[in-house]
Amino acid sequence: MLAVSLKNVRVVVGQRVLLEVPHLAIAPGERVAVVGPNGAGKSTLLKVIGGLTVPAQGRVQVLGLDRQLIGSRERRALRRDTGLLMQGLHLVPRLSARENVLVGALARLRGTDAVRSWCRWYPQALIAEADAALAALGLADQSRARADRLSGGERQKVALARVQLQRPRLLLADEPTSALDPAATREVCLALRAVADEPERTLLCVVHDLELLPLLATRVIGIADGRIRWDRPIAELTPALLQALYDRRADDAVPVALPQPTNVVRLGRA
Repeated sequence: MLAVSLKNVRVVVGQRVLLEVPHLAIAPGERVAVVGPNGAGKSTLLKVIGGLTVPAQGRVQVLGLDRQLIGSRERRALRRDTGLLMQGLHLVPRLSARENVLVGALARLRGTDAVRSWCRWYPQALIAEADAALAALGLADQSRARADRLSGGERQKVALARVQLQRPRLLLADEPTSALDPAATREVCLALRAVADEPERTLLCVVHDLELLPLLATRVIGIADGRIRWDRPIAELTPALLQALYDRRADDAVPVALPQPTNVVRLGRA
């Protein structure tokens, strides 16, 4: 069973084709990065897989379930097993960092614990797990702070800790380090890697900073103009391949400096 399977998927808004994918298959346990210029369709791809965008045509299968054919029970199962780390973050502003993290574990609760969670009463073991996840990301002192009083980088870490408590089989991350400084970026990448390294867990991540690829991926998909231009193991990346992807349109500025040839060799050895 594949973690993700797309066949003849097409997303259209008005007369514009945002995404067109004849075929894409991702096996359980893979770590895949998606790269490409602004407006290429990277986020749209993740939203289609995550069920946030419905394609005009095509078949989308996630964790063995067909998104177009499943009923409410299977849809709930997919929500439980798919972790979303999107640019909007979707934190509850008035809740504390700890409570936002605990939301990620709601699907794990059963019986009395599930009922008590509606009153925001959580098992002590789960609270300790949430606090440990926050502490590992440098937010031990912010666990009781309201989400709307945290910085952008701190909110991004809270969203990651929430996904960690969810324990998803598939993790979709859209530029998860966009609001972070270099030290925090590496910290979050390593935490994402730890989540993805659990057995049978799959990571699909949109990456803006190409230097992060060795930390996050073993396979890289290049997208431009809504289409997959190439799909390669990270060891096969070259500066020319990446440069051609970002230079497809003259008005597309390369968002970051591309790796030099020596860096590409290092990527292949990661």
